[in-house]
Amino acid sequence: MTPAPAAGQYRERSQEVPVQRMVVVNLPVRDLPASADFYRALGFAVDEDFCETEAVSVRVAPGVVVMLLSRERFAAFLGPGGLRGRPPTPALTSLAAGSRAEVDDVVDAALRHGGSPRAFVAEGALYGRSFADPDGHVWELICVPDGAPVP
Repeated sequence: MTPAPAAGQYRERSQEVPVQRMVVVNLPVRDLPASADFYRALGFAVDEDFCETEAVSVRVAPGVVVMLLSRERFAAFLGPGGLRGRPPTPALTSLAAGSRAEVDDVVDAALRHGGSPRAFVAEGALYGRSFADPDGHVWELICVPDGAPVP
């Protein structure tokens, strides 16, 4: 590690290009085409530049990508033994929506296209609803009214 510069001195700036951070959520799925269709039905874009035989890239927001992976491909990322003998890795993924109507539109679309409703725990002025996709991955969409404190 490079030591900090002495008082009044400045470290030379690196010539490296700044990295734009992304969040990538990797999800194992049983049927890639059906899962891609499900997320398209919710209004999310499939990024064909990052799709392959065992992976589909879904852009859910700027800087947020869901990689739908065949169960075999997902297991390979886990290393020896893959998914065998491992408990499932639960996750609850939340997305902010711009309005209550957007929350309702996305969740209603999920329910029409094979998703199932899940309970949502509301806190204060927060509005939200939850669903599970056809593979059981739980999502919640939330909307915080303007001026309300954000958790």
